[in-house]
Amino acid sequence: MAQRDGNIVGLLLTLLSCALSLTSAYGQQPVASFYYDERGNVIRQEQDTNGDGKMDRWIHYTPQGQTERVDQDVNFDGKPDIMVYYESGRPVRQEIASKNDGQIDTWIYLDAKGEIERKGQDLERSGKPTLWVYYQNGQPVRSEEAAKASNAVNRTVHYQGGKVSRVVEDTNGDGKPDSYAYYEDGQLVRKELDRKNVGKIDLWGYYQNGQLIKQEEDLHGDGKVSRIVYFQGDEVVRREEDSARRGRMDVIESFSQGRLVKRLRDTKAAGKWDTIYYFQDNQIIREERDTNGDGIFDLRILYENGQVIAQEADTNGDGRVDVWVNFQNGERIEQLEDQSYQGTVTARYTFKGEQIVNQEQLANVPPPRASVPFARVDDALQSMRVSGPAAFAERRVVTTRSGMESASEMK
Repeated sequence: MAQRDGNIVGLLLTLLSCALSLTSAYGQQPVASFYYDERGNVIRQEQDTNGDGKMDRWIHYTPQGQTERVDQDVNFDGKPDIMVYYESGRPVRQEIASKNDGQIDTWIYLDAKGEIERKGQDLERSGKPTLWVYYQNGQPVRSEEAAKASNAVNRTVHYQGGKVSRVVEDTNGDGKPDSYAYYEDGQLVRKELDRKNVGKIDLWGYYQNGQLIKQEEDLHGDGKVSRIVYFQGDEVVRREEDSARRGRMDVIESFSQGRLVKRLRDTKAAGKWDTIYYFQDNQIIREERDTNGDGIFDLRILYENGQVIAQEADTNGDGRVDVWVNFQNGERIEQLEDQSYQGTVTARYTFKGEQIVNQEQLANVPPPRASVPFARVDDALQSMRVSGPAAFAERRVVTTRSGMESASEMK
């Protein structure tokens, strides 16, 4: 009798399920079919939400009648794309197949408030998460990305206010971070690299509006900045270097369209700029020196095809040329002097093998060429300053690297 009653109940439930489906098919509501266990509890509901006659939503229930899982076919291809899992009636996890191939590639975990707590993504199509994003109050605070080969985290992104604030990377897969990027308001402002993988930063890059404007390098592994490079767009416009490792910059170079134009040096290690070189098509064409350290150039050397062809000097410190020397095949052949300092030649010497072979006094002969007056060293330094964002970066050298004497400090 009990068996007969059970058969009757099962038959009634089946008929009821069919009746619900048929009734819904003729109405405006989505078609729904219900499935029951042997005790009459609903264990699954299937719905046709778009009315195409195919089920695209499946709701699974616990024996207690609570929702256990909801599967949704969002592209109506007959396969679930989103699975939502429940505990005690609340959603705790979502699994998503975003590529329309039925393979789960996204996992979302929810907290007690129903807000996202962490999200995993399979970026490598490996069947498991390779990227995890962690949230607080609905906003991302950190993400961790794993390398495909080792499965170890090789990229960590930190967020503030929902925007990227810092990115830490292991670029060579040795398990230790070697790249650090810092952001302000979501924009990259600084990047630090450990290029030698020894646990020390040796390259600092500074950015403005997403473009690199300054780069600092530790060339010797001593933790000190020994080279600074300034950029405009993709081009280098200025470079400073501590070539003698004295803790201060002793070389400055300026560039135009990627080519070297000027080079200023402290050749005597005295903390003063004393020599400037001029270049054309990356070849030296002129050199000027401050030989007595008074801050004014007093010796000029002219080059052609990399070889000295002439020299000019100011011997009395008035800024005007009073000695002209001519060279041939790299050897001095003639020297003209203005011994009265009136702007005319009064003496002439000829040389052979660096020995004087003839000497004569002249009566106020015009100079062999028009020579511009010698400039102040400070003026040469000012002429090498850069403009635009690179200029802003140049001014920041003093404040960002205390204790390091730079060209920006030498007025």
